[in-house]
Amino acid sequence: MGILRIKASIKVTFKGIFAQWKFILLVYAILPLLLSITMGYFQKGIFQPETTIDKINIRIIDEDNSKTSQAFIEVFETEGLKKLFNLTNKGEYVLTIPKGYEDSISKLKETTIRVDEKERTSRSNEIIIKSIVNQYGKSVTETLIISNKIEALNIQDKEKIFNEVISSLTRISGENALKTNILKGERTLNSFENQAASMMTFMLFIIVMGCVGAYHLDKENGCFRRLISTPITKATFFNLDLLIFFISSFIYGLIYILSFRVTGLAFKGINPINILAILTGQSLLITALSGLVIAFLSKQNSNIVVIIFMYFQIIFGGAFIPIKEVSSEVFTLLSKFSPGNVISNAYKQCILFNSFEKLVPYLLIMLIVSIVIYIISILKVKIRWEE
Repeated sequence: MGILRIKASIKVTFKGIFAQWKFILLVYAILPLLLSITMGYFQKGIFQPETTIDKINIRIIDEDNSKTSQAFIEVFETEGLKKLFNLTNKGEYVLTIPKGYEDSISKLKETTIRVDEKERTSRSNEIIIKSIVNQYGKSVTETLIISNKIEALNIQDKEKIFNEVISSLTRISGENALKTNILKGERTLNSFENQAASMMTFMLFIIVMGCVGAYHLDKENGCFRRLISTPITKATFFNLDLLIFFISSFIYGLIYILSFRVTGLAFKGINPINILAILTGQSLLITALSGLVIAFLSKQNSNIVVIIFMYFQIIFGGAFIPIKEVSSEVFTLLSKFSPGNVISNAYKQCILFNSFEKLVPYLLIMLIVSIVIYIISILKVKIRWEE
């Protein structure tokens, strides 16, 4: 009997969604796109990456004093790397070339240039430096192998060929490390991606209002009284409502995501599993919040409460007013308590890193909050509800 009720609820939910597909597309696809395109266009300059960067101060201690160690120092004096690094005796990073470095390299033995940071400044700077160190070691090893092969060849101008190879490897050793790390490290959200992630928190309350509104409409039509008079517990009836809320919110969220993906404004190249994971967590949270509202509040009070939270999200959520552009400490503090932050941050991490591991903390928060809210709501329903 319980399974039949569940099937019937799912069937009715899908029928209702299909019957209102034009309205749903307007609310959850077209309007968010128009808002995001408009806001994103005017906020383009805010989300452009910085065109200038501060130089990284480094100090190199050469304990080997060899041609190989000197060549390593010269790498940081090439045209490309001089724009990023500044060799000084008071560097934030100290690179130590160990004694016997050249000898170890020539014998293809493992050796390491140590990178020490005086005080914690930037993880990305450290990664860039270590990448250049590793790239240089690799290029020197390749040079030795190539030089041995050139030496074995029966051709003239061996020295000229060898010098050309050395020059080429020295030049690309630093450039490759920069391309690999700086360009990847500069991945930031553009204005439209930021809008897509932030606007979802505004849509969260639209969905909650829709779920709560549909519930109260059923009450006004007499469906609630007819169903609750049947041999079904209030808790079961409440859970069926939550099931309908979950299905509806998941579909609405999916339509929202697809609208941005199809237009190419956001979520390009994102692993579908990551998106589905956020959608599931988000739908659970919306379901729990909607359940909390119908368990405790009347129609009039529920509308007032949801609208208050929605306006708070509009002001402090970052979709309509860029938080990074506001200098007020009070505003910044209040923005941290914006109820939709966990969802918008999850989407931002998903767009930036496309890694499930980055999403786990946010998904756990959504799950735990949803469970706590559900427990509170179901206890209220079992004690007293709609009497």
